[in-house]
Amino acid sequence: MFQRRSRDLVDFAEPFIGSHAVAEDALTLCDLRSPSFTRLFRNVYVASTTEVTHSMRCRAAALFAPSGAVLTGCSAAAVRGLELVGPQDLVEFVVPEKLKFNRQAGLHIRRTSRMIDSEPWGDIQLATPLRLALDVTTNTKLHRSLPRTVGYLDAFLGSGLVNPAELRLYLLPRRDNGMVRARKAVALADARSESLPESELRVWLTVAGLKPEVQVDVVTGAGDFLGRLDLAFPARKLAVEYDGEWHLDGIQPRLDAQRRAAIEAEGWRFVIVTKADLYGDPKRVVATVRAALSL
Repeated sequence: MFQRRSRDLVDFAEPFIGSHAVAEDALTLCDLRSPSFTRLFRNVYVASTTEVTHSMRCRAAALFAPSGAVLTGCSAAAVRGLELVGPQDLVEFVVPEKLKFNRQAGLHIRRTSRMIDSEPWGDIQLATPLRLALDVTTNTKLHRSLPRTVGYLDAFLGSGLVNPAELRLYLLPRRDNGMVRARKAVALADARSESLPESELRVWLTVAGLKPEVQVDVVTGAGDFLGRLDLAFPARKLAVEYDGEWHLDGIQPRLDAQRRAAIEAEGWRFVIVTKADLYGDPKRVVATVRAALSL
């Protein structure tokens, strides 16, 4: 597997079991403890020149997970090409109730006595798209807010990973713990959302009784297109937009200002929500939008 006493970090660009590399005389313990390598899990390493992503950490966890373990949730979504969580987020597994799988830092292991819909993935199993959506929406142990859960579901639907009609049918007969939350998340989901913060903002407003429309086109009286609004209340001509950090880069602030000025000329008003607003005090954001709607 390893080149004998390899010093080329390219040989270690994928996760590997440290003790195996030492046993095969490819590396020493001192090598593993040096800045040349990043420890991903207990006894699992990768070259420090390699970017660590969540999907890489999933591949690392698969090296020591038992064959009956099923990678699921946002971890399975990452492996399927939809990387929604960061490299340090817990790698999610669902396993048969009696399967021996010792917990360790960096993993979230959920046990079930029910059948787990999955397919082979290397030496372990990968949850089907419908199963990973089920686990994301029913798992309360990860302490994800309902808005964040809906945001993940929006991404699944918008990317085509999960079909909304098939998901509703899949959930219909189930009686798993967390199904009330899952069905609520499905009812709130919208495939048109273009980002997690946009989804979260929409859900905070919706559960508070405010129901913005999504991706609203604004045109002049002559029919000229001026722009598309993330969230809007057309009857009140109120737009609610999330400005992420990228809106502060380069010429983007000037482009945003020009676009909004043109839309405001048509009688629209804006509530701009920043990262600090949304994640610092979402209830205050709701109150601000409610007040703007009353004007």
